[in-house]
Parts: sequence; structure tokens; C-alpha cells
Amino acid sequence: MARLGIPAHPQALNAIIRASRQYAIIASRDIVDISGMNLWSQGQVVTTSLAERLFQRRLANPLESCLSAQDGVTLRQLDSLLQESLETNSAVHALLKGHAPMLLREIEHLPLHPVVQLLLTASYASRPATLKHAVLAMALAGALAASAGDKNGTQSNTAVIRMAMLAGLMHDIGEIYIPPQYLDHHGPMGVTGHKHLMVHPRLAQLLLDSTTDYPRAVTRGISEHHERMDGSGYPARLGGEQMSTLGRILSVVEVAVAISQLPSAPLARASFALRVVPGEFDPAWTALICDAARQVDEELPAPQSELNHALPLRNIDDLQQQARALAQALHQQRCSAAVTSIAEEAIQRLDRLRVAW
Repeated sequence: MARLGIPAHPQALNAIIRASRQYAIIASRDIVDISGMNLWSQGQVVTTSLAERLFQRRLANPLESCLSAQDGVTLRQLDSLLQESLETNSAVHALLKGHAPMLLREIEHLPLHPVVQLLLTASYASRPATLKHAVLAMALAGALAASAGDKNGTQSNTAVIRMAMLAGLMHDIGEIYIPPQYLDHHGPMGVTGHKHLMVHPRLAQLLLDSTTDYPRAVTRGISEHHERMDGSGYPARLGGEQMSTLGRILSVVEVAVAISQLPSAPLARASFALRVVPGEFDPAWTALICDAARQVDEELPAPQSELNHALPLRNIDDLQQQARALAQALHQQRCSAAVTSIAEEAIQRLDRLRVAW
């Protein structure tokens, strides 16, 4: 790999350059190409000129391992964001009730690697909401890991809790490699957009494995946070025992944290989302969210009319017809089993969704 060189990823480089306008980002080592040419010296502050120097160059080391954010995201900032969420977001407070003191204590001991600090800082500079999402995921992952010990009547292993918190904090760090137009996308997305989104967990794993000393269990869990127990997730379509414990935790965390930011009945919605398709999520890790929803006793707004209630069912019916037509067409074209199985799985999931709705 060193002989071939490593090009700087354009999306990550652009994010780092943007962040350098707000934060002091410097070269922590010489940035050298594969021919030995020094492109940026150790201690030199990052400016827009860096992008020009790196254009079409293949580097001897990953760019991310050559830079550091001197005044970027800190553990103290993560602590402040978590405390703020606990005080202002009732859903977060209900989810983490009982675990908050432990989480605030453990944040101080998390090993924040310079590469991770750099990417969190760059992501925060471009999309500030991403850091709050990461902090909530960190806290919920830690709470879920701790809840396993609570159920067994034993004290949870501190190392396990910290690993879960680290994985939650970093689970979306690969999004910095996604083109901006595909982030926070609303509405249907084309094949190209899906391809970019589907690889970000794997990109994060590869980056962290090659530039940090974090345990492989942490990076593996991050790579699995969009996988599903029934094999319907991505990027590897893992299922059941193929998923690690941390991967199962993070798949639940990803959904619950995203919904916790909704203005109306977030816990009830999260509880519903985690149970709507049987077999998607490990019930051992959905229990904390479902229990919190029951304790808060939130209720979704009642349908305003028969039309509002029936419209989602009609949409599901339309999708079912389209999926069946597609499956029939693929069968007639004698496509491979790998292709036709996708359409068949879509039909099965829509059937389950309709029953649940």
C-alpha cells in the first residue's frame, strides 16, 4: 500500500480546509508524497494552499495521520453538550436517567485520538449538528452497555462501557467522506447517492484501523452500525450472529438517537421504529428505549381524519404492487438469484410493515 501511495480524499480534505478557517490545524508530521517530496512541513498551519499542494499527489502516509486540530473538539466540550442535552431534551433525559452520573464521569477518561479529534472538528465546522448527534450516540451506547450489567445484577465492566461510548462517538465519522449533496438528503435518492452512503461505515473502519490504536472490536462495531439482524442492512448485509455485540448496540443507537431529536413523542416513535419490522434489531438492546417510552407514557398524535390514517397504507400497497411487478419482471428476465432475492426481500418487508402499521 505504501508503494502505491494514498491520495488525500477530496471530501475530507475540503472539510479540513474549511475547519482550518475556524480552528488551528497544523501538520503533526511532514506530509510527504511517495517520491519523498515534502509537500507540507511539520508544524506548518493548514491553509487553502494545502489542497493545491496535494492535488493528484499520492502520499506516503494517510493525510489524516499527518494533521492535528490544536484547538478543536475536546472532552470538556463533549461533557458540556451531554449536560445540555440532559437538561433541555426530555427524551434524552428519560433515556439516560440513572446512567447520567456514570456517563459524565466516564467521558473524562475516553481516549480521544488526534485523528478522531481532527475529523470530529472538521465535521463540526461543516455541520454543527453532527457533534450533538455523536455525543448522544456516545451516551446512549454507554447506557446500553451499562444496562446489561444492571439486568444481571452485576456491575458492568468499565472497559466495555468506554468501548461502547467510543464507538457511539465515532460511529458516523465516515460521513466526512460523503459528498455534501448526499448528506441530510430528503426524499428519494438515486443509486449514486446510495452507493456513497452505504460505504461510509466501512471507510470509517478502514481509516481507524490504519491510523489509530483503538481495539478492533470498536472499529468493527462502527462498521456494523447500519447492519440489521435480519440481514437487510448495509454495507455487508450481515445478520444474526454475524453481527458483533457492539454492532447490535450501535444499530439500535443510530435509530433511537435520530428519532430523539423529533419534536413530538420521540420515545414512542423510537420504540415503534425499533419494533415495527420483526427481527431487525436485537431485543436485548431495544429494551432500554422501549421501557423509557412506557415510563414517559408518550402518545403519538391521534390521526386527524380517516384520510390521514389511510394514506400510509395506500402508499405501502402501491409499493407492494411495484415490488411484485419488479420481482416478476426479474424472474422473466432470468436474472440471478442474488438480484431477484432483493425484490423478494422488499416484498416481505413491506408485508411486515403493512401488518405493523
